[in-house]
Amino acid sequence: MKLTYRCASCKKDNYIKTKASDRYGLLMEMGKNEFNHRCKHCGYFTKKHINRLYADDNYMLVFVGFMLSAIATFFLWEFGWVSTLTGAIPLYFWIEMKKKSSAFNGTLVK
Repeated sequence: MKLTYRCASCKKDNYIKTKASDRYGLLMEMGKNEFNHRCKHCGYFTKKHINRLYADDNYMLVFVGFMLSAIATFFLWEFGWVSTLTGAIPLYFWIEMKKKSSAFNGTLVK
């Protein structure tokens, strides 16, 4: 999950690195409702509210799931569990990614 906001000047997406899984955790991490950030594309300095952030999907975790699936296929080929396990690993990573981003986007702070 990547936290994203859109720059008011150049209309491009910027990303914020954080460990928070929801807006309340982000509020506790930052200590205030608003954050100051400089756009990486145009350099425009912006002040945004935490509710203006949205969680974007991070498909790197799904790629890791595909890599784990390939490794599992190599080791479990003889047992016949290949189709079930190979399809379930990336699907699990994708479902968890969607749940986290949906939970973040579904909550707002005052």
